[in-house]
Amino acid sequence: MKYFSTPVRSFFLLGVALSLGSKVAQAQTVKPFTVGNYVVVRIGNGSAPLTNAATAAYLVEYSPTGTLVQEVPLPTTTVGSNYALNESGTATSDANLTRSADGRFLMLTGYNSPIGTASVANTAVATTNRVIGRIAADGTINTSTRINDAFDGNNIRAAASLDGSSFYAVGANSGVRYLPFGNSGATVALSTGTPANLRTINFFGGNLYVGASNSGSFGVMQVGTGAPTAAGQALTLLPGFPSSGLSSYGFFCTDQSSAVPGIDVIYVADDRTPSSGTTPNGGGIQKWSLVGGTWTQNGTIASATAGVRGLTGKVTGATVTLIASGVDGLYTVDDTAGYNAAPTTAALPAAFVTAPNNTVFRGVALSPVATALAVRSAFNKAEATAFPNPAQQSVTVRLANGSAGHVAEVHDLMGRLQRTSVLPTSGKLDLSGLSAGTYLLTVDGRLVQRISKTE
Repeated sequence: MKYFSTPVRSFFLLGVALSLGSKVAQAQTVKPFTVGNYVVVRIGNGSAPLTNAATAAYLVEYSPTGTLVQEVPLPTTTVGSNYALNESGTATSDANLTRSADGRFLMLTGYNSPIGTASVANTAVATTNRVIGRIAADGTINTSTRINDAFDGNNIRAAASLDGSSFYAVGANSGVRYLPFGNSGATVALSTGTPANLRTINFFGGNLYVGASNSGSFGVMQVGTGAPTAAGQALTLLPGFPSSGLSSYGFFCTDQSSAVPGIDVIYVADDRTPSSGTTPNGGGIQKWSLVGGTWTQNGTIASATAGVRGLTGKVTGATVTLIASGVDGLYTVDDTAGYNAAPTTAALPAAFVTAPNNTVFRGVALSPVATALAVRSAFNKAEATAFPNPAQQSVTVRLANGSAGHVAEVHDLMGRLQRTSVLPTSGKLDLSGLSAGTYLLTVDGRLVQRISKTE
C-alpha cells in the first residue's frame, strides 16, 4: 500500500489542502469511524525526513486486513477553540493513542506549537502548552484541552479517560495529572513519589494503570483505586513486575480465568530487540498472568525489530487478538492459549501495514464507537441518589461525600451524551431542553440511576 495512492476524490471528502497549515484541514470533521477497525497515529506527511521539530500528525484508519479507510489530519494551527496539536518527529515515546473506557472517544497528546518549532518536546510549557486531543466516533476533532503547569521542558506522552469528560495525562517529568475536558491551564498533580517519568496510561477493569520503565518500576503500575480525582494517589507496581530490565510501553489487560477475580492477564509491549535480552525476556509482546496474587511472565511474542510500543487488543471467545504498532508498521497476532499459559505464537508476524517513507507510526487503538460501552460500576443508594424522579426541569444529585465539583452526565439509552455539568454544592442538575423520556445519569463515569424526564 503506497501513501500517495489515495484517490483524488477522498481529498475533497476530507477537505485536505496541500499546505500543512491549511485552515480548511483544521476545521473539518471527517467521516465516522467504522466499528472494528484500527486507528494508528502517523507522524509526518512523507515529504521530508523527520526531525525533533514540531511535525503534523494524522490518525490513520485501517481495516483489520490492512485496507486504508481514511487519514484524519490533526490541527496544525489554532482555529477557533481548537488548538494546534503537533508532535515531535523523533520523540519515540510520544503520541500514544487510547480509547475511552466507554469506547466513544480516542485520546492523544501533543504540543500547541507552530510547525517547525525546534526540539518541541523540550519547550517551556508556559509558552508551548501541552494539548489533549479528543476525537469522537463521528469524526469530530476537539483539541480545546490545554495544560500549562506540567511536563515543562519535557515530553507529554499519553492521556486516558473514562468517558471524554475528563482526562488523566502522563509524560516525562510530572507523574499523573488530572484535568477536565476543555481545561485551559492548571491540573491536579494526582500521583506522589516516583516514578514521575511515565510512558503510557489506560483504564482496565474500572481501575487506572500506567506503564513505566525507570526508578525501580518496570512494567505496569496501578494509580490509587478506581478513577481518582484528588492529589496524593500512590503508584503501586503490580506484584511480580520487576524493578529493572524491561522497556515497557503500551499494555492490554483481559480477564481470562473465571477463578481469578478481575483482570488476570496483561500483555505488555516492550521495544527492545531480542538481541538485547534472552527470549522470552527480550522485546516484543510479553504475556503476564496473575497467579496466587503475583504476576508471572508466561512468555514473549518476540519481535525481530526494535520499536514495538503501541498495543491494544480485543477478545472474541477464547481468542485474544493483539494489535501492536512500531515505528515501521502495524502488527497483529492471536493468542488462544488462555490464562497462565505461554502465548500460542512465539514470534510476531511481519507487519500487515508499513509506514510510508519519512513517516513513523506511534500509538494504536480500536476505532471509537457511537454507543457507550458499559459504564464503570454503579453507585449504591448509600453512595449516590437523585431526586425527584420523575423530574421536570432539574434533578438534585446527592453524593455521600458531597456533590460539589463532580461531573454529572446524562446519556440517552443508546449511550449518547445529552447533558454534562460540573455539579454545584446543591447538586442541582438542569434538565431543561431535554425531551421527555428515560435517561442514564452518571457521576464521574459511574452510573447513579435511570431518571425519567417529563414535560
